[in-house]
Amino acid sequence: MTTPPKLADAQRARGRAKATAVRSARRAFKDKIARGEISLAGAIAAARADEALAGIRVLDLLTSFPRVGSTRAKALMASARIASSRRIRGLGPHQVGALVREWES
Repeated sequence: MTTPPKLADAQRARGRAKATAVRSARRAFKDKIARGEISLAGAIAAARADEALAGIRVLDLLTSFPRVGSTRAKALMASARIASSRRIRGLGPHQVGALVREWES
């Protein structure tokens, strides 16, 4: 097993700052979704344009919407043939289309 790289204090500080910024961006994005400011298709498009948001799991994205729990989210993902561990950046165009169709039906 390899040992982790030795990082300077400045490198660690930059890494912590970057991780904090990503978490803040994801939290703000999910809050907008919860308030109903963004549709599912809009959320996916926004996430594809922003690398920090692209790392959100699809299950977490769906459960951010009002009145969507893990059971409904998992059912939507299963009908669109999306694995529960999939992140937004990993969705193909057919999966996005199927998910949006299932969401709107």
